[in-house]
Amino acid sequence: MTGCRLCSEFRGSSTLARQEWNTPLFESPNFVALPSLGALVEGWLLLIPKQHFIAMGALPESLRSEMTAMKHLLCSALQDCYGTGCAFEHGPGASLRDVGCGVDHAHLHLVPAAFDLYSEVTNFVPADTSWRCGGLDGCRDAYQKGEDYLYLEQPLGSGRIATRDRLGSQVFRRAIATRIGLPDQFNWREHAQLPNVTATAQRIRDWSSRKGLGTNVCDLAA
Repeated sequence: MTGCRLCSEFRGSSTLARQEWNTPLFESPNFVALPSLGALVEGWLLLIPKQHFIAMGALPESLRSEMTAMKHLLCSALQDCYGTGCAFEHGPGASLRDVGCGVDHAHLHLVPAAFDLYSEVTNFVPADTSWRCGGLDGCRDAYQKGEDYLYLEQPLGSGRIATRDRLGSQVFRRAIATRIGLPDQFNWREHAQLPNVTATAQRIRDWSSRKGLGTNVCDLAA
């Protein structure tokens, strides 16, 4: 998509120099895993499709098994290296929605978290926000209806979803930042958190080496 920084990077047309935060930790034919810029805690990972989709709910069925396999790999790395983790997405139903956090390209966050993120995030969404159990199918249903959604897995593999207008921006990041005592550092654009990014990349690469894995994990293809 013209104007999408992530698309430009995956096509090799970005003018950005390679940094820790845009150097893949793992790469399959259709997905890439990166250490997240703005990582409020060490171990923050992003799972991103190479093709332009606005949200994970927009992924076609043909990519689902590959995405699930890549996610499973990242969850294993997260749990082995950091223990308890969670996964979440700010899912816009259309471009330029606040919930998209200024990045209209699908990206699933996988983050170490020993606390109950659901309880924390309720302080940052409208009081009448309703959550229901659901996985990728729920995200897809929301996207097909043009609805903004929040998706959370905690524990990993057990999902819930909320859909409504005006969910706000970076709400999971706001909740985590507040919980760890850094409420003014939630914005990834203003606080790159580069020491956490570098530490994450090194630890995940060490884990990958111990497992005998390389960056390219082509066997994850559907």
